Amino acid sequence: MKRAAIVLTTGFEEIEAIAPMDILRRVGVEVDIVGVSANVATGSHDLTISTDKELLAVKKELYDIVILPGGMPGAKLLKDHQEVQDFVKLHYDAGKLIAANCAAPIAIENSGALKNRNYTCYPGFEKQINDGTYTGDFVHQDGRVITGSGPAAAFEFSYTIVEALGIDAAPLREAMGYHRLVQQGV
Repeated sequence: MKRAAIVLTTGFEEIEAIAPMDILRRVGVEVDIVGVSANVATGSHDLTISTDKELLAVKKELYDIVILPGGMPGAKLLKDHQEVQDFVKLHYDAGKLIAANCAAPIAIENSGALKNRNYTCYPGFEKQINDGTYTGDFVHQDGRVITGSGPAAAFEFSYTIVEALGIDAAPLREAMGYHRLVQQGV
């Protein structure tokens, strides 16, 4: 069974955490919601989520993918938290997938994940990233790195993660009605 860690801290963007959690669980991926320093995290819009595990308890575990939602001040707190940086780097160095949406690409740069890669992020945050090439895409995958451009990209970002894990996302896209959005050009 594939395993994913979604890392949360104060000020995360709620939909960018919940969409991948929900979509990955629907396709049978084991998802751990990992709290940076507590067993709960409060998002940037005051939604509080109970976490499954604390980062210190899993800091040496390897997941198939580490996912960082954006949101402020969450993305900056993830970037400035040394254990988060070590956790992302451990996974990147081990050849695992790294995914960051919205402002969170600022929190994966120190791992080397963006070096010589194309990425996207919430417009304006590319100015805080020195490595890689900003594309401005809605969602972008470059090898083992998946990035998204913000809350509206949460579903496409999540389906891209599903595909990167080697799981066909098409049946779920249809079951959730997402294919209708794409067909209508919404």
